[in-house]
Amino acid sequence: MSALNKNIVALGANSFFTDFSTEMILPLLPIFLDRFLHATKGEIGFIEGVAELGVALLIALSGFYSDRLGKRKGLTVFGYGLSNLIKPFAFFAQSAAMIATIRIADRVGKGIRSAPRDALISHSTPKEVSGFVFGFHKMMDSAGAVAGSLSAFGLLYYLGESEASFRTVFALSLIPGVISLIILVLFVTDTPFAPAPISRFRPSALSSPFYWLVGFQSLFSLFAMNYSFMILKASDNGMALAMIPLAYTFYNLILSIFAIPIGKMADKYGKATLLSAVYAAFGLGALAMASGGVLGAWLGFGIYGFFAGGFNALAKAVISDTTPTELKATAYGVYYTAVGVSTFISLVLSGWLWDRYGASLPFFIASLFAITLALLLFLFRKKFELRIKNDIL
Repeated sequence: MSALNKNIVALGANSFFTDFSTEMILPLLPIFLDRFLHATKGEIGFIEGVAELGVALLIALSGFYSDRLGKRKGLTVFGYGLSNLIKPFAFFAQSAAMIATIRIADRVGKGIRSAPRDALISHSTPKEVSGFVFGFHKMMDSAGAVAGSLSAFGLLYYLGESEASFRTVFALSLIPGVISLIILVLFVTDTPFAPAPISRFRPSALSSPFYWLVGFQSLFSLFAMNYSFMILKASDNGMALAMIPLAYTFYNLILSIFAIPIGKMADKYGKATLLSAVYAAFGLGALAMASGGVLGAWLGFGIYGFFAGGFNALAKAVISDTTPTELKATAYGVYYTAVGVSTFISLVLSGWLWDRYGASLPFFIASLFAITLALLLFLFRKKFELRIKNDIL
């Protein structure tokens, strides 16, 4: 089986155009909420947290159902369809509650599609190149994100920084979203398999490396923050509004450059070792953001790009390596649920801390815990990687 077969390339192209559409909107939403709809940081954190929690819960259900359905593509198409068609409705939003509804619906689509899509990729991928393949998929994600955020920057530069300009960008995001759906429907082939009976799943059916992974990733996510707070902190650091999509493009460009090399190094040196490195990178990026100033924001976005190039891609590669075919979507669902619950807590707490104690404290806390967990994971890497090898054998 070739590492980059038709399914992998088509799913990569689908992700490229989906992220093109998404990233025309995402770097603008926190600013739109803050400046034009007058939402507090706590409200923004709550909106993002609820959206991520919804993803987590739906991924678990979608993954469980996909493993018992014996097919992957139908749920994948439905999830991508919902996300790509709902996001442009931000054009009509008149309140934070309306943005929250659109954002949650978008994430519902992600929750439905993610586990079956990852299982579809996994089923099309040999174990010895799983890090490379998931790195390639992440690279295509980020390349689309670069195109989307550059488009947002160009449109804001041309149209100006008014509320009407933001709404125009939201509406235009429909175009790449429709292209992504066409690619998915016409060029991705399902990979049917013998479905797992309900009685087949029990906690012991998933490997010990899987639970090590879920534990570390969940604990890390409990203290980390997502892109929305990075964008708001960049504004707080004095970065001009029109430059924020460009800085976000820089983040996605770094992500795109490093996604495949991180995957290849993980295949060679061990996924836990590389995961500890991306934890440390997040810690350094958060510290740069907390230091203040526009330079700190640019450094933070760049380092955060390296982190994002490996965080979920490495986790998905570990799950691909160590989980039976008929339980892969279930495993991805369990993983995303655990990380999503932690992310919900993190975002709500970060918004609360920001409103009460200032912008820098959440980033200092995130930096401290990220670097601590990086050291712990590095110390446990041999035991963790030996367990992975034993499970594969």
